[in-house]
Formats: sequence, C-alpha cells, structure tokens
Amino acid sequence: MSLISEVRSGLQLNKGRWPLISKRAGVSYSWLTKFAQGRIANPGARQLESVEAALREPVADQAPAESDTAGASHA
Repeated sequence: MSLISEVRSGLQLNKGRWPLISKRAGVSYSWLTKFAQGRIANPGARQLESVEAALREPVADQAPAESDTAGASHA
C-alpha cells in the first residue's frame, strides 16, 4: 500500500478527528478534507508525512483539562 493510500485510509478511520489532526499536522482543514476525499492527487511529501505523524499521536480526548482539576477541593 502506498503512503498516500495508507494516510487516506487512516483519515477515513478517524473522520471525526480531522480538525485535531489538521491542527497537529500543521495543514489546513481544507487541504486535509480535499486530500481525504481524493481531490488532491499528488500531495506534497511534507504534508503527507505530517498527517501520517499526527495520525500516530495518541488520542487524549478523554483526559480532563488541567483547569477542570485545578480548583477542585479534596476535603
């Protein structure tokens, strides 16, 4: 499987996380959606590698925000 196909497949498996993935990868959400939909036939290597790395990052959506626990009382 080519890197392009691999990254597209990874994006399809993580469809609800595209805004986070685009932010982590440093690519625009518009570019990411166009690429995932196959509308960018020949993506740049840097963008593709950045998206691949962002897809490998762990999901931290379930961790409480620091501000949620900062003022908690443990009495």
